[in-house]
Amino acid sequence: MIEFFTAFDVMEKFVDMIEKERIRKNMTQKDLYKASGLSPSAYRAFMDTKNTKFENIVNLLFVLDLTSKLEQLIKVEEFTSLDEIRNEKNKKISKRVRKSKND
Repeated sequence: MIEFFTAFDVMEKFVDMIEKERIRKNMTQKDLYKASGLSPSAYRAFMDTKNTKFENIVNLLFVLDLTSKLEQLIKVEEFTSLDEIRNEKNKKISKRVRKSKND
């Protein structure tokens, strides 16, 4: 259950998944960071500290053909009719959250 993970634990899982796939694809670390547009130091820092920009993770997942992992994160709502699409577009979505008077 992911609810019991810390942010660091999740990043460790990303690093582990990326490293396993890199090795499975017979890529060197240099091949991977060059193909993903990361600098050597940014890649090494990610591997060591488990900390990087989300954009870097996305680039690494693209290079390794792991985009299905991203699809799970950004699942798009599916519509079955044009009316559902129209209704969704017409929904008022609050863009601000007001503090309650008790806060």
